[in-house]
Amino acid sequence: MDTNKVSAEPRIAIIEDDESLREALARFLRMKGWSVETFGSDEEASGVANWGDFTVVLCDLLLPGGDGLSVLRRVRRASDTVVTVLITTHRGPDVAAQAGSAGVDRILVKPFSTKELEDSLQRLTGNDTGRGTAGAASSR
Repeated sequence: MDTNKVSAEPRIAIIEDDESLREALARFLRMKGWSVETFGSDEEASGVANWGDFTVVLCDLLLPGGDGLSVLRRVRRASDTVVTVLITTHRGPDVAAQAGSAGVDRILVKPFSTKELEDSLQRLTGNDTGRGTAGAASSR
């Protein structure tokens, strides 16, 4: 893989078992300038060699073969600079507390708008396409 290409644009991993949502998010983020990799399960995502290569990891809470919080804990252990976003239909203090203990930077509750996603990524990464890391570090 050409590492110059990877560093030229922000990179996001989407881990979501709902294929239509996963592909819609991927299309939207590609239009916004992101390099996108998608995974449909915890098992598919377990093949990632270096989570630190991503700017953001966007992960559903409920996944076949595991749960999103376990995935995001692995991401956080691998890199403390990657922005982690949990997406879920579940609300409440239990999810928030578990997400906080997993080092999750943001929770987006489904259904969420593309505007909400875009605004969240901009705030967490420091610019329109998610490249700045100073904003991510200060948001934790």
